[in-house]
Amino acid sequence: MKRWLLLLLVVVLALAAAGIQLVKLQNPQTALAAQKPVSVSSSVDPAAACAVTRPPAVPFTPPAPWPAQPPTPGQFWYGTDGLWTALPADGNWRQLALGEKFWWWSAAFDVAEDATPDLTVTARRLDGDAPVFQASPATNGYHESFHWAMLMGVQLASPGCWEVTGQYKDSQLSFVLWVPSE
Repeated sequence: MKRWLLLLLVVVLALAAAGIQLVKLQNPQTALAAQKPVSVSSSVDPAAACAVTRPPAVPFTPPAPWPAQPPTPGQFWYGTDGLWTALPADGNWRQLALGEKFWWWSAAFDVAEDATPDLTVTARRLDGDAPVFQASPATNGYHESFHWAMLMGVQLASPGCWEVTGQYKDSQLSFVLWVPSE
C-alpha cells in the first residue's frame, strides 16, 4: 500500500511539474513582447495582436484655446502640451495606408513665427517588413473647431501594426495604430 501511495505521489508531482513546464512553453512570447515587434501567425487575428494606443484613464486636455475634445467623434486627444494629436479610440486608421492628412498640435507652435514647422514624423511597422514610410513636409492649417495646427500628408507603406513617432522642438510623442487592409 505504501508503494502504491508513493507511486501515486511521484506521478502527481511529475504531472504538476510537466504542467508548469507547459505553461512556460506556451507563453514565451509574453516575456519577449516588450522587446520584439509583434509577430502574427495566420491563426491569430492580426488586429488583436497589435497593442494599439487606447484612450488613457486620465484623458489629456489641451490648453486654451484648443478644444477639450477632438472635433471628430470617435477620437481622443493623445500627448502633452508640447505635442499632441487626435487618435481613433478603437486604434484603427484605415486611411493611413491610402494617404491622409495628419494633424499635430503644440502649445509651442505659433503660425505667425513658424508657418512651416520643423515637425518630424517617422513610422515603423511592428509586425513585419514594409517599404519606406512617406510623409510630406510639415505645414500649418486652421479650422474653427480645432484652432491652429501643424499638418502633414502621411501614407503608410502597407496595412499592419505601426508605431508612429512625432518630434517637434523638445517634445516627442509615440503611439501604435492598426492600419487594416481594405
